[in-house]
Amino acid sequence: MNEKYVNSFINSITGVFASFGLGEIVRGSIYKKDSFTCRYNLTTIISLSGNIKGNVALSMPYDTARKIASVMMMGMEVTEIDEISVSALGEMANMVCGQAAIELSSQNVSIDITPPTIIHGDKMKAYISQVETIAVEISSSLGSIELNLGLEI
Repeated sequence: MNEKYVNSFINSITGVFASFGLGEIVRGSIYKKDSFTCRYNLTTIISLSGNIKGNVALSMPYDTARKIASVMMMGMEVTEIDEISVSALGEMANMVCGQAAIELSSQNVSIDITPPTIIHGDKMKAYISQVETIAVEISSSLGSIELNLGLEI
């Protein structure tokens, strides 16, 4: 997978986190997976079409999800993952993918994004597709996030 695609999504996460005051992110390991799987108990998934087809997922533990939702909801304490917090997390994923789409369009790569799908549950494992996937570990002051890019280019 071309590095510019991976970097566009990392840059957009950095920008979205900064715009909400979510703190800085630190990119950790980047590795390949044989399939598009997510390991944490909350995952937001957005599908892409256009010059790039596939899926983007932000997967995170509940603790990270609650902290991010709390910040996005102007500091309102989030103690459980409910309809409102899921909506906030979906909007964050939408903003990340939207920013990446804007960055990629400046490189003559046109993509459209779908509304986010959010899945969550304890001991849940999501298998989205069998396409080779690039995973990026991201650390922030709010917790860990795994960015998954399962793209057909």
